[in-house]
Amino acid sequence: MVSRMGCWKWFNSILKEAGIEVTDENREKIDEAIHKYISEQANYGRCSREWSKARKEIKADEKMRQELIEKLQPLARAQ
Repeated sequence: MVSRMGCWKWFNSILKEAGIEVTDENREKIDEAIHKYISEQANYGRCSREWSKARKEIKADEKMRQELIEKLQPLARAQ
């Protein structure tokens, strides 16, 4: 099992593009959103369950990158 805390660090460029600044207050919600997205995509066979592989796959796939950004943007508006 991969630890949920800190996994968002691999997605810094996507977080920046989504307009999200990571804070102590939103860190857990960011972790949950990324974890949920990767889990959903892995269930559909679109990416690996391994975070290091999923990160690369998502960054290389424009559609997946945009989907994740759209899932994260509500967190930016809540800041």
